[in-house]
Amino acid sequence: MKSFLLAGCAALAITLPVAAQSDSETEARQTTINVLGLRPVASDDVTSSVSVLDASDLAVRDASFIADELRAVPGLGISRSGTQAGLTQIRIRGAEANHTLVLLNGIEVSDPVNGETDFGLFSGLQLDRVEVARGEQSTLYDSDAIGGVINLVTSDSPATTAEIEMGTQDTYRGSASTGFANETSSLSAGISGFTTSGVDVSGRGGEEDGSESYSAIVTGTHNTGSFGTLSGLFTYRSTTSQTDPDTDYDGVLDNADRETDSEQWLIGGRYDVMAFGLDHAFSASFNSVTRENSADGAYTDEAIGERTKLSYSPADTYEISGAEVFAAGLIDWEQEDYERRGTASFYGDPNQTQTFETLGLAAETRVSFDAVTLNASVRHDDNDGRFEDATTWRLGAAFDVSETTRLRASAGEGVKNPTFTELFGYYPGTFIGNPDLEPESSSSWEVGIDQELGPVLLSLTYFDASLENEIYTAYTPSFESTPANRSGTSERSGAEAAVSWAVSDTISVEASATYVDSTNDSDVAEIRVPEWTGSLSADWVSPDVDGMRAGIAFDYVGDQFDTDFGTYQTVTLDEYVLVSGTFEYPLNDRLAVTLRGENLLDVEVVDVVGYHAPGVAAFIGLKLR
Repeated sequence: MKSFLLAGCAALAITLPVAAQSDSETEARQTTINVLGLRPVASDDVTSSVSVLDASDLAVRDASFIADELRAVPGLGISRSGTQAGLTQIRIRGAEANHTLVLLNGIEVSDPVNGETDFGLFSGLQLDRVEVARGEQSTLYDSDAIGGVINLVTSDSPATTAEIEMGTQDTYRGSASTGFANETSSLSAGISGFTTSGVDVSGRGGEEDGSESYSAIVTGTHNTGSFGTLSGLFTYRSTTSQTDPDTDYDGVLDNADRETDSEQWLIGGRYDVMAFGLDHAFSASFNSVTRENSADGAYTDEAIGERTKLSYSPADTYEISGAEVFAAGLIDWEQEDYERRGTASFYGDPNQTQTFETLGLAAETRVSFDAVTLNASVRHDDNDGRFEDATTWRLGAAFDVSETTRLRASAGEGVKNPTFTELFGYYPGTFIGNPDLEPESSSSWEVGIDQELGPVLLSLTYFDASLENEIYTAYTPSFESTPANRSGTSERSGAEAAVSWAVSDTISVEASATYVDSTNDSDVAEIRVPEWTGSLSADWVSPDVDGMRAGIAFDYVGDQFDTDFGTYQTVTLDEYVLVSGTFEYPLNDRLAVTLRGENLLDVEVVDVVGYHAPGVAAFIGLKLR
């Protein structure tokens, strides 16, 4: 399978005819990337690896959860514990799940408690675009971005749209949005819901473990003219997910009632204004995540995490000797609050509160000549005595060999502070926190080439990263565990290939393949990091019937390791291929019927030992366009 993936990408790139560069392709290259700088970066000035999924890319899978859309991005590994709304983690280039920073319209949404984003919470987002930057980004985003950054961008269309769908496993999902826009202001609002009876996560013929998720989002902008532009975001999400536990610690899940209720609300705003010859950006946000756990219908514990952020960034662009120079600064203050509630047990009283503050100062510059782009950024974080202060940096360069060939290279250092859970543990107390943990530090470099061959876009990248003070979980025979820092260096390296081919005005093909070698300081492969992943998808738009389209996707996940907690031995999880398909047929100018299928080959999917995932599923729906 892995040789097939590489051969497919290579053949797609090598055997296609070269054609003249079209105006639309030139325009596509000029699109801006928001996730790579303190201000949007033109694609021609990008010096590191970034992938963008637009609305047409997302329509190919039209997945209920964004994690399944991200299978199309090279370098990403997805681990889901059972049902679709179960704990879903994303690892970039073999890094840990809490090494990935996730933004919603540029505002951080990761959980302040465990420092990562559970993608099982993210269904129903009406996304217009997804940006994925791979590699250290600590100079822009502080300590949670040594693997990479994912920016989810919602649609701001004022049009009224709606969609409803039903399918196997008693699955229902629906969404609706509306808004308005004029010359100075816009406002968009949307709601969504998802519910499914799910499957028996234990795989032992017990009760089904279902999930449900509901959300609301409001976005808006107001241009005051010479007094600047205001933009804002408010979103609320509520999710319930059922699962099965390992009650006797034999490594096999048992049929018992376990449920997690999660709530998240996020509010943020930004003010941009030109004054005194500079572009000024002020932003503020507040993020709150609450998770309440129950066992057999009885409350057990809950965790509450809150994050408050304030920032100010001045910037300017000017010319020196024919070169365009961009320079920006950043003052970034952040406070995270943690609260754990539960009933006392053999392990003691779990109730506790903690607070952490950090103040960051950063600077970024970018210089663009005719064929060369150079950028540099540096950041210093004052961690208020909780950890040692940290200074991180990143450098990048790109060279346009020709109008169709671009070489790029980048390198940097980043840090990841221990999470509240790692420092202070969690209920019921079998996970003992370690307040003496040191921050993880990572250094990496990459080289790549981007090539245009007429209607084909090809990208190849090699990357290498070293992680110091890796935080891992040490287990004991008494079922207690505690985090600790590794004494040596953990290594991560690999290669990514991505190909996009506009076959015709109606057909487009995307393919990617990734190889990752991720080992700890004992040269042992890291768990839940597939050595090989890849995807192949095709999208068709009818040339005769406006609005009719179809898509098919093949997503490959290779063999990977995990820990069997019954024996504490490492086991191998088998490779699998997920096949999904979509079809949309317009009934009139506004209404269309939709068909969708997931895991069409009905393969057994196991990303985490003991957790069984849904098999083949089919859905039918209506869409108001």
